[in-house]
Amino acid sequence: MLEIRHLRTLSALRSSGSLVKAAQLLNLTQSALSHQIKLMEDRYGSALFERKSMPIAFTAAGARLLELADLVLP
Repeated sequence: MLEIRHLRTLSALRSSGSLVKAAQLLNLTQSALSHQIKLMEDRYGSALFERKSMPIAFTAAGARLLELADLVLP
């Protein structure tokens, strides 16, 4: 099930451009954030962003979830 925290995570990744900065924005450790993203990717069966790009480049699946985040998050 998709949770609000998942949408917040993706939004933080987009706004910060890196896992380290997104973790700081969300008051999580980088390890916890990476684990959460891995669980999301396993659930949806697709990578949500390209890990070797700087800033982070979202895949089509990640971009769709970001569109949803833009609609749902205040």
